[in-house]
Amino acid sequence: MMKYKSWIWPYFKTYKYRIFSILLLSMLTIGSACALMFTSGYLISASSLRPETILLVYVPIVLVRTFGLSRAAFRYAERLVSHDFILRILAKMRTRLYHLIEPLIATSRYQTGDVLGVLAEDIESLQDLFLRTILPTISAVILYVISIVALGFFSLKFACLIAIYLFLLVVVMPLFSLWHMKAANQRYKSSKTQLYAKVTDGFLGVADWVLSGQQQSFFHSYNKTENELDGMDRKLKLWTYYRELFGQLVVAGLIVTMIWFGASLFADKELAGVFIAAFILVVFPLSEALLPVSNAVEKIPQFEESLNRVQAMEKNWEDVNEKKKHTLSLPYKGSWNSVRLKVEHVSFRYSNEEELVIHDLSFQVEQGKKIAILGKSGAGKSTLLKLLQGSLVPTEGTVQLNGQSVAEVREDVPKLISVLNQNPYLFNTSVANNLLLANEEATKEEVIEAMKQVNMHSLVEGLHQGYQTPMLETGQRFSGGERQRIALARVLLQHTPIVMLDEPTAGLDAITEKRLLSTIFETLQDKTLIWVTHNLVGMEKMDEILFLQDGKIAIRGTHDELLATNSHYQKLYELDHPAKSL
Repeated sequence: MMKYKSWIWPYFKTYKYRIFSILLLSMLTIGSACALMFTSGYLISASSLRPETILLVYVPIVLVRTFGLSRAAFRYAERLVSHDFILRILAKMRTRLYHLIEPLIATSRYQTGDVLGVLAEDIESLQDLFLRTILPTISAVILYVISIVALGFFSLKFACLIAIYLFLLVVVMPLFSLWHMKAANQRYKSSKTQLYAKVTDGFLGVADWVLSGQQQSFFHSYNKTENELDGMDRKLKLWTYYRELFGQLVVAGLIVTMIWFGASLFADKELAGVFIAAFILVVFPLSEALLPVSNAVEKIPQFEESLNRVQAMEKNWEDVNEKKKHTLSLPYKGSWNSVRLKVEHVSFRYSNEEELVIHDLSFQVEQGKKIAILGKSGAGKSTLLKLLQGSLVPTEGTVQLNGQSVAEVREDVPKLISVLNQNPYLFNTSVANNLLLANEEATKEEVIEAMKQVNMHSLVEGLHQGYQTPMLETGQRFSGGERQRIALARVLLQHTPIVMLDEPTAGLDAITEKRLLSTIFETLQDKTLIWVTHNLVGMEKMDEILFLQDGKIAIRGTHDELLATNSHYQKLYELDHPAKSL
């Protein structure tokens, strides 16, 4: 487990006093339970001998009550402290993991199901690693040592014999379970992660499954994976049954041995008869604390699988942020209203093993200028957009805002650049809250003005709840064009000098596309506009057009220049404007 020390040991160091408190309370809980059973056994035995006066058993009666109450009190305190410890760790882990995922999402390296699997299943496993494996195992080892030492005061031979039985429970059974079920547990964990991805993928595409009439095919595939997982689960549970049976047989052997040994000591007058039942009853709370160790240790392969995925994500994060770590984070010192964007000899690859996605790009955009970046899928358009936003750091070259590197001023980039993409996410809350996401300090008048600019105020105001109308999940309360207009209003409320459009009209019909583009050009006329698209609708309004091919600028110029001189551009324009070519 040493290779996972960055996800385990720092929390031990940070919360060492809580861990010590948990172990102490755990020992006190088990100690109280053992003392309760020991005193109860003594009391029953002493009472059966018909004591001459109640005073002879008065102290054991008081002790039974005391240990009974203390056991419950210590157990409650132990649960309280341990869950406080786990929730604190969980909060730090989730925060840490979110900071890993956030930049990786920008690189599109992970599917939604993979991310959900890590956030839910894997972090839950790491929680169980502390709560159900590490702490109980440490407690069991400490308890094992204390028990043998305590028995040694009564009889060294007896202590050695009991040590062998307890060694089977604390060491032999856990290690054998770990060895025997390691591969099965890893397969189970891996299959469960794949099921997460399949369910998420199926849920996001449920409409297409239904429309294509292939929902039965999906259900068949899902049920097959689910049945395989259930089969693995049954095998694991069957093994657990046999392992627990063996553990109970060891405990039974321990009890029989203690009866025989206690009777022998009694016969030799080395042990009073009232202590035989007392010692035997102690076995039950002791075994209750030791038997779960096998199950705890057996789950280590599942935890390793979770840790491997988390660390793989951390490694990818380090690759993505390798240059960011060596880049100073500086405050932006330029103008907030007039920004010159300069791309100078920029090249980019996602990792050292991959080919360049962007090849030696250079261009400059003055404030208020409008450029279009065209190209087919895979040409590098979206990657270039992320480089301009500072989400990715160039492998070579620089992206500058008024002379400062975007990577250096990345903390201030949201105040300078806003983005309207093809699938803006609208949250399941009110229209007003979705708009205020862009600017929490925006006044009601500013919100209304932004909505008027995108021609949505009258529609929203006319609804029963007005701006408090719920958007529903992903904004389904409104049509595709209306959702894009609301997202555009959100962009306007950011008041950034630069606006980037990432194919905002994709999936819209021709009429809605035309209206939305008209609204965009009208409302953003004083902004710098960088428009990434795959078609040529609206190119007449752009100051410059860059056509990317394999990460390089293949065609460059104004709309009129390209239409007059470039045959390839002419053909593309005719395809998007068939009526004009007649």
